[in-house]
Amino acid sequence: MTTSTISIKLGEQGDAWQKRFPELIKFYSPTPNTINYSADWKQSAPGTVNIEHGQHSFEIYHVLSASSLIANREAQDGLSKFSINAGITAPDLISHDEARVKVYELLKKIEQAGWTVITGRGDPRLTGKERFNYVTGKDSTAGLGVDYTPSVEEWMRIENLTQWSFYANKQFLNVYFKRESSLLDPNKPGSYLLTFTLVSEIEHFRGYVDSSDRARWKELFPNEIATYPPSRAKAETTLKAQGIKIDETYQDPPLPNLK
Repeated sequence: MTTSTISIKLGEQGDAWQKRFPELIKFYSPTPNTINYSADWKQSAPGTVNIEHGQHSFEIYHVLSASSLIANREAQDGLSKFSINAGITAPDLISHDEARVKVYELLKKIEQAGWTVITGRGDPRLTGKERFNYVTGKDSTAGLGVDYTPSVEEWMRIENLTQWSFYANKQFLNVYFKRESSLLDPNKPGSYLLTFTLVSEIEHFRGYVDSSDRARWKELFPNEIATYPPSRAKAETTLKAQGIKIDETYQDPPLPNLK
């Protein structure tokens, strides 16, 4: 393994991660109660990150940074959230059509590694072009699927930070991109930044409560999660009335054990 390549593993202690890659992993305390562990690469010499998750492992190329911020009070959980920023290709400029093709190749590679595309618990269960149309036309926060590859024109309709969400064996992964706002002509090269957020099961569900209530998230979670099924049911009822098919076979990832 070269010094331009690192691996990340949810649950690993921060000091252990830093010791595995001492030439790359740096750490500092942005606040008295937190520690940030990070690795950075130059755009001219990007890195590679291997996501370690058993049979669901995969690699991310053209990486510019990888980091994990941990609160001292949650140190027993190890590194529970990673953020990775990467280019689509080594060159910064890329045609929008090539960006479309390569992003969907990457998303399908993740799916082939056993990660399942998931739908937000309050969002309607849609697939294919109907999901694409719903997300790009009505609710960009709902998240796209991988089972429909958009045309170039449709690709340009995807808003910045629209996400693809995945789940595999108690881990959650979000993938999204930002386009350079000054390079939006579909007939000229553009510039993209991909972001991957990988979180543990406890970190994912802890995120359902306000950040100020994280210490008591298990107490508050049942009432919070109960608000999502009615939102989904309402949206699905409206869509069914419009003749749009709902994926009744879809099941959400398991809820956490709160004991």
